[in-house]
Amino acid sequence: MENVKAIVSQNILRLRKENNLTQAELARRISYSDKAISRWEAGEVVPDLETIYALSEVFNVPVSHITEAHTEESAEENTRGNIGQKVLSQIFLCCEIWFILTALYVYLKLSRETNMWQLFVWSIPACMLVLWMFNRKGDLNILLFVYSSIFVWSFITCVYLHLAAANPWYIYFIGVPSQGLLVIRYIFNYKQNLKRLRIGKRKGK
Repeated sequence: MENVKAIVSQNILRLRKENNLTQAELARRISYSDKAISRWEAGEVVPDLETIYALSEVFNVPVSHITEAHTEESAEENTRGNIGQKVLSQIFLCCEIWFILTALYVYLKLSRETNMWQLFVWSIPACMLVLWMFNRKGDLNILLFVYSSIFVWSFITCVYLHLAAANPWYIYFIGVPSQGLLVIRYIFNYKQNLKRLRIGKRKGK
């Protein structure tokens, strides 16, 4: 039983760190206290089966990745595999968006003889939104900042193109405070992450 506790505790700790989650963040996602997470990672107790299933969903891994022993090499391979799968999923969704908009463009061109080339520009904010949704739960703030910034300015550009006849160049002013808010949020999250890292080092995590 002691060996099982050690295996489960090591796997939870490893998976939590690989997913850039603090104990408090993980606790919130599965409706437990951070003290419970701490006890699991210390090997004091083993979470029940239902909780292990919940953890596997949060970490996006099979249950066996929590309950079975893994060598350091296999753990790294699994991590690379998960990252690769996420990247492929994001690329696939962006390709789907491009395909749908291309099909819509062709349909409008053939049926109504309308050259709605702006649809291809709309694919940029649409893809940025998908990428943001996929990565919003992680701590890669720089990526979220980039995706959000591109979304804001590309969305404004799409609106401008649809209203080009009126030349509403002033709508770009909307992007200035929006970008400012994104910068402030990025700085705030960056400082929060640094604070968590310092606290984690003090506790010896």
